[in-house]
Amino acid sequence: MTTLRPNLECPSLSPDGTRLVFQKRVPGLSPDAPWRLYALDLATMRETALAEPRSIDDQAVWSDDRTVAYSLPGDFGADLYTVPADGTGSPHPLTKAALAPASTG
Repeated sequence: MTTLRPNLECPSLSPDGTRLVFQKRVPGLSPDAPWRLYALDLATMRETALAEPRSIDDQAVWSDDRTVAYSLPGDFGADLYTVPADGTGSPHPLTKAALAPASTG
């Protein structure tokens, strides 16, 4: 196995096989909430920070070629959100009181 990039955890391969979404520990953030979501273009190895400012310490999954789903703690378990995988836009609530996103595709 060859490490392509350090500090890359919980990778998820895009449906088209061209990108990874992953969590990354960001230096300078609170030790209690250091994780941010990033996408990595596998052809260029260019990293893009996603538009979710909250710490995501969980597996993110692709809901389609352009969108990533993930969970954050909620009032009753976890709430699911989506965000564009290109670094634009903003997070959008998907469903409340869920457990974790899953892909059936």
